[in-house]
Amino acid sequence: MKKYTIRHDKNEAKGAFRGDGRLALGVTFGVLGVVLAVIVFEFFWGDIDRSEYVQFAPLIISLLVAAGSTYFAAYALLEQRRAREASTDPVLIVHLGQRADARELITFNVTNVGAGAALNVLLDVDEPDDDDDDRPKRNYLRHIFKPHHPFTVILQGNSVAFDFALGWHLLGQNSSEQIDRGLPLHPVPPFQARLSYEDLAGGKYESEFTIDVRELRGLSASKSPQMRMVTALEKIAKKS
Repeated sequence: MKKYTIRHDKNEAKGAFRGDGRLALGVTFGVLGVVLAVIVFEFFWGDIDRSEYVQFAPLIISLLVAAGSTYFAAYALLEQRRAREASTDPVLIVHLGQRADARELITFNVTNVGAGAALNVLLDVDEPDDDDDDRPKRNYLRHIFKPHHPFTVILQGNSVAFDFALGWHLLGQNSSEQIDRGLPLHPVPPFQARLSYEDLAGGKYESEFTIDVRELRGLSASKSPQMRMVTALEKIAKKS
């Protein structure tokens, strides 16, 4: 099983089929195809002498060149459109993180790593298929598996973070000390998280993620330098 799978789908806004030139491209290729098919049919099975088709050779070549030019022009426009979308579309991801002021605390994050704002963000998280003995020992700080009211907007570069649980409650036991503390026996099984949201133009997106807490194993839970400075300043303030 892959450690972290992502599925990302986009549904175009209404009218995009006509607005991006696909209809015009289809009509152009259809007309050129019909003309070439008629010429080929008449050349091989028609009553006209084949020698008379010599005068139509420039026309046939022009049609072929026009078809090729149309194809490459459409391909170039499609690449430009993809580049434009990449610079304006929102891209939301679901991932785990650590609180800066308490690294032992694991957060459940929804982050917009795209270039546009995400609207009407709906988060749906499946509850892990945990053991009956381990489930009450998780001590979730925020039960993210319940339906959440949609977020009106998540701006580009911004993140929504939920306090999830302490790291050792998610990862389970791996030492005799933790066994004495009555921690869960096993890590939280991988679970699915789904997002649905819109962009400013009305395009709709759906994403699905596999969350695996085992990726947190081995990460440091020591205080950050900023928090050490805060602790030192607090001690100095108490002594003064």
